[in-house]
This record gives sequence, structure tokens and C-alpha cells, in this order.
Amino acid sequence: MEPTIHPGPRDTSVLTLQAEHRSEDVWGGGMDRLLTCREHVLGLGEWVIHDRVLEFVRLAGFYGVHRLVGGGLALDRSLITALIERWRQETHTFHLAVGEATITLQDVAVLLGLRVHGAPVTGDGTGVWSALVEELLGIRPEPGDDGKPVLQGSSLRMTWLRRHFSQGPPDDAADIVYESSSTCH
Repeated sequence: MEPTIHPGPRDTSVLTLQAEHRSEDVWGGGMDRLLTCREHVLGLGEWVIHDRVLEFVRLAGFYGVHRLVGGGLALDRSLITALIERWRQETHTFHLAVGEATITLQDVAVLLGLRVHGAPVTGDGTGVWSALVEELLGIRPEPGDDGKPVLQGSSLRMTWLRRHFSQGPPDDAADIVYESSSTCH
């Protein structure tokens, strides 16, 4: 005899958005398709970081992120769809057959190889983003050739970054040039 898996929460008092949740359609037989996944790393294309710059990316502790973004990560659309069907916005957890699970800061740190010890970096998010980009990267973001803004809130278009920073420093440049380039790549 096969075990019966309950299609929804046993106690609906917490999951107040159940009626609008994708799982209602799935369990009702109305939805059996994969979701469309957007990949925001497409703007990187074949952007290769120079080996000498990559050394400083490693020293800065961002090599795991580089591998994730620059390594041609293949998305498992079926897995993403399954996780979305089980994600609960009300509790910020996944409801699985074995119980509830969530993603912790430690999970992200392990997967990306990022350090999460020390004081948190906080702020109110109301800074002048174009001035910060100019301070950190040495160039102020201007509107793109297509007229679309390069900077929207705190989001910077990858195509702009690629246009301005895809060429690494010359091979005979001093290490200090490569070290400063690692903040741009």
C-alpha cells in the first residue's frame, strides 16, 4: 500500500495564502508544466577573468561566487519548479514531505564559499548609487546606448560592466593594477 501524501498544510491558520498558492493548482491537476527560469548571468557571456586578477578574487574570498556565475552553471528547471511549488511566503520555508526546511546564512556561506563572520554590513539603502559606483569602479554609470538606465536603484546592468571592464589590465601591469582590477571584475 502506498503512503498518502497530504496535498496541503494540515493547519491552514499560518499559510494564509494557500488559496492563491501554485500548489493548489498542482494538487488539483491543473498545472504540470515547468516554470520559466530567468538567468541574469547571461550578460556575462564569455567574460573570462585574467589569471592574475582571479588571484585577487580568491584572496578577497569571492572565488565561490566567481565559479557560480562564471562557471556556466546549468539550471535544473525541474528542481527549481519543485522548490517553488513547495516554498511558502508566509513562513519563508519549504514544505516538504519530510517536514519544513529553510535556507540559512550558513547554507549560503558553505555553497558560495563566503565568510559570514564578523560585524554585519548594514545601511539604509538610500545612498547615491551612481556616486558609489564611480568611487568604487572609477567611472560613473551613464544611460546605455539603448536609452535604458544602466543603474536602477542599487542594480547595475551587467552589459555596462562588461562593456567597461571585460578587458583586463595589460600582462606587464604591476600587481597593484591587478589588485584594483579585482574590485571591478
